[in-house]
Amino acid sequence: MNDQPPEDGSGSGESGSQKGTILRARNGDVIGYDASGLVMRLSDKVIADIGRRLGALPAGAAQAVQAEGLDPSVLGDVDAWNLRQTGEWYVFSANLPGEQGARQYRCLVEADSAEEQVSIVADAPGALLGVFSLGGARATKALPRVPRFPYHILAPADDIGAVGMGGVEPARVLSHLNTLREVTRDALLAEVLLADRRRNHRALPLYMVRAETDGSPSVAALREGQAVANLLTAARSLKAAADRMAKPARILCIRLDYTLEDVQSDAVAFRDGMLALLDEITEGVGKMGFHKPVFLATFDCGTPGLSDHPALRAQWDLAWNHGEHDLVFAAPGYGFAQDSYGRPTPEAMLQMAEMDALAVTAIYEDRPWFCPTFLLAEREGERLIRVRARALGPLVIDAADPFGAGPTAGFRLEGQGAPHITQVALAEDDPQDLLLSLDAPATDDLHLLYGFSAAPRAADDPAAAHPAAAGSLRDDWQGAAEDGTPLHRWALPCALPVH
Repeated sequence: MNDQPPEDGSGSGESGSQKGTILRARNGDVIGYDASGLVMRLSDKVIADIGRRLGALPAGAAQAVQAEGLDPSVLGDVDAWNLRQTGEWYVFSANLPGEQGARQYRCLVEADSAEEQVSIVADAPGALLGVFSLGGARATKALPRVPRFPYHILAPADDIGAVGMGGVEPARVLSHLNTLREVTRDALLAEVLLADRRRNHRALPLYMVRAETDGSPSVAALREGQAVANLLTAARSLKAAADRMAKPARILCIRLDYTLEDVQSDAVAFRDGMLALLDEITEGVGKMGFHKPVFLATFDCGTPGLSDHPALRAQWDLAWNHGEHDLVFAAPGYGFAQDSYGRPTPEAMLQMAEMDALAVTAIYEDRPWFCPTFLLAEREGERLIRVRARALGPLVIDAADPFGAGPTAGFRLEGQGAPHITQVALAEDDPQDLLLSLDAPATDDLHLLYGFSAAPRAADDPAAAHPAAAGSLRDDWQGAAEDGTPLHRWALPCALPVH
């Protein structure tokens, strides 16, 4: 072809110019020509991708390319300034909605595909932190609002959000993050941690949250199901997104929310299946280079109408014997109100997040965190039982009895001809022991229950929204939620043979 298009890119061959533009975009010429032939300007994203494929650049790192004087209007109608382009990212300062205040942000210049949406992300210091959940249908509850720190709490960029695939289909590994339209317990945990750091003028990190669930009828099926596979995919997405931002990745915790959904296992099978599940997840994320994860749970206490279940009882075994895993029960479920579907109310979700945050913070600050756990029940004479506990402070029988446990503080005896408990008192010789007085001699083959096998709640019960199986034992620690609600470490339910 002898004719050359003119420099204005009109396509006419009237001019004999040796230099011109064929395709121009808002940020400059894309395809041009000169005497040597076509000249193509590749985007920084393409250059970075070529570098990754050839191994010339570290994974997720692009050559630093500064574009001066960019108009912030490319971001939309937002209060932004100091916009520059670094590799495949726009980096800028802005005053955006949320409690994080004016700070630096980033967003991709271009989405990876037409199906994905580019989100603004806080240009936060430190590692990208993962907060994940695994469970059944009850774990999917979310509040219909954006997070209080909307650019610090995000999810993989598949438009699914904080609640994952629900076991319907496999998740994809993605290297970008999107903002949330709803807030799950994982997002609430991140909110509480960020709010505490902001109050104390500490750095605000970036969180990726995801809850993966399915309809598995047993813990053994859960281990083999789609939810676990998608959880591991979320961990891969965490690492891919961190690599792309040239940040380290860390799994802060994995929340477990699966008990009553198991309709097949006995208590022993549930305990063993849960330990095998923790092994599976630990091995899976370990192969990706993550440290051994912290597993976090609320000790499920059932509902106002259901107070006993094999999986509920198995939790007590897991509370004191969970092998080499970091499994922490942040609080017992009887301390939190429920809706008619057995899911925590919005207020309770926030209180749970507060307790989760306290537990996680203690763990990473190398401080112990566990709720009082009853370990041994033994006869002292015919009509007296001593109960020994493990706690972080002296035991307290809460006189207010906020959950309606009654005069026996939530204890009852189970077995043929079991006597009734007439009094529960603190032992004078040990601040972590209790003495239970009986109305008749203790017979053989008795089990002592705390927080199990209670009568269903009556509609006029002041604590009608709380699980029926409850107690009034705690240690002497007291905290306060952000809204001023008092927080306690209530004792975990137990089922102990009486020796």
